[in-house]
Amino acid sequence: MVGRVLLESFSARGHPNVRACHKSTLEFTREAVLTTRGDCIAGVASTLAPASFKVETKAAIRAGNDFILQMRVGTMVEEISGKGHPDLVLDDEQEMVFRKSTFVSGRTVLVSCNKASADLGGSFRERLAMPGTTIDVSLFLVT
Repeated sequence: MVGRVLLESFSARGHPNVRACHKSTLEFTREAVLTTRGDCIAGVASTLAPASFKVETKAAIRAGNDFILQMRVGTMVEEISGKGHPDLVLDDEQEMVFRKSTFVSGRTVLVSCNKASADLGGSFRERLAMPGTTIDVSLFLVT
């Protein structure tokens, strides 16, 4: 049986300019302002960024482990599976990006993800575009 260990949890807010239509990435940003150009962004005003991850989290990600990113909006839940990578820097102080590709940057948290922002359910994405929405996000290590 597959188990999960919670490594990080944070929250973000919805925003009227959230489009969540990017086909290869999903992003959370600490910025509170968003233009429509940020089409991969799922939430703003994030309470966490990669630079602030626990030492244990960074080590688990760099070990190339499997992870699940769980997003909750009210009773709706979306989950994304992805992998860590030894080359991930995890030093960005504003943005965290989850990628379908294997591209690595300071913003990248997971690679080889099974979903991007465009793959989220339609009603879930609609809620992300509402300013009063709170998105509760958890990062789990798969054991």
